[in-house]
Amino acid sequence: MVWLTAAFLLASTPSPLDLSTLTPGASLSPGVWQFAPDLQELRARVAAARSDAERAKLLPNPSADLAVGTIPVGPLNPPDLKDPLLNVPNVSAGVSVLLELGKRSPRQRSTSENARAVSLDALEQLRQRVLALQAAIADVAVAEVRVATLTELASDAEGLAQLQRARADKGDSSSLDADRAQLEQEATRALLGDAIESVNTALRSCTSLAGVQCLPFADASKAAAWLESDVASGPELKRRPDVRSLEAAARAAEAALELAHNRAVPDLTVRAGYVHDRFVISGNQQNSLFVGVSVPMPFFDHGQADARAATEAQRAAETAKERLLATAPVLLQRLDEEEAHLEARHRRIHTQALPLGASVVERLNAAVTRGAAPIQELLLARRSYAELRLLANDLDRTAYGLRLEKARLTGAPIELPEELSDANE
Repeated sequence: MVWLTAAFLLASTPSPLDLSTLTPGASLSPGVWQFAPDLQELRARVAAARSDAERAKLLPNPSADLAVGTIPVGPLNPPDLKDPLLNVPNVSAGVSVLLELGKRSPRQRSTSENARAVSLDALEQLRQRVLALQAAIADVAVAEVRVATLTELASDAEGLAQLQRARADKGDSSSLDADRAQLEQEATRALLGDAIESVNTALRSCTSLAGVQCLPFADASKAAAWLESDVASGPELKRRPDVRSLEAAARAAEAALELAHNRAVPDLTVRAGYVHDRFVISGNQQNSLFVGVSVPMPFFDHGQADARAATEAQRAAETAKERLLATAPVLLQRLDEEEAHLEARHRRIHTQALPLGASVVERLNAAVTRGAAPIQELLLARRSYAELRLLANDLDRTAYGLRLEKARLTGAPIELPEELSDANE
């Protein structure tokens, strides 16, 4: 599944994210990875880490050198030597190669594991961003449902205000009742204005997270469907990308520690070449070969600073992993308890409170229309019913947020962008 269409993912100027076309469970990760502004640096980090791993597999470049020696200065020997600049100097050409001892293998393991850790860290940050975007979309959804609810209530309040004004003009009720109905209408309109502003605020947040413009849901039913949708949970805590990233980081540090210790073993630089000597009059060999070895002496720097850094990096990664695995089950248990409590409240409101509120408002509305009940009772019932509907809306958003948090803790998988396709290997 892709975000919207292939055209969206490939376009240089991406299309807006139309929330009304999204279905619950639609993949958001490819679009977020491609267009979210603050993830672009992360993409560069992944590329740089993979470049380091690829470079570690290459052999060191050989070095070539060319030299001219024995250039005559001062009196010649013999003094009558003709063309001294042609007959005295020698020309040498050589190639030198670095032979690393005990370093290539640990360096390759360290850079490879580091690249894996960076990719997994990028995957985790992308996963967190997708969950944050899903939460922002839920904020848009709950705001749109709230707008639809308040629009309906505002329409009812307007009808009641008109009815009471007409009855007051005929002398069937007091002008105070008409003013009360008008006040209730204005209060509902004010709440509706706040809800509309909440939609705009949520859309701005969605746009910031997605990196493209977010368009609202087409209607409240689609918005409500998003809030009621399930959120996939991960297979197990140990498969979370951030946990696996820390494991890879610990392995990279372990290999870096081995590399640091092996720096005490000197590397060899082997050199071989050819010498053409023109000073044959003195008995020099005109053509010859040479070989040599250069050996550094690691008396002062033999990797001790790198070893301390690698040891600390390994300890930090292992400690962070232990704390993540220790705290996650506790948080999941708390989430289960919150979900159970929320489910009980949700069931009670939808099965008892809302039907009762709708029934009371309907009966009081009929009674007030006949003049058999005071308008104050109807206004109070309407207000209570409106508060219940808005509370039910808020509970839907809270329940969706708990499902997102559970997905975050359990490592719910996302669709991998091509650049991170090997992160789960």
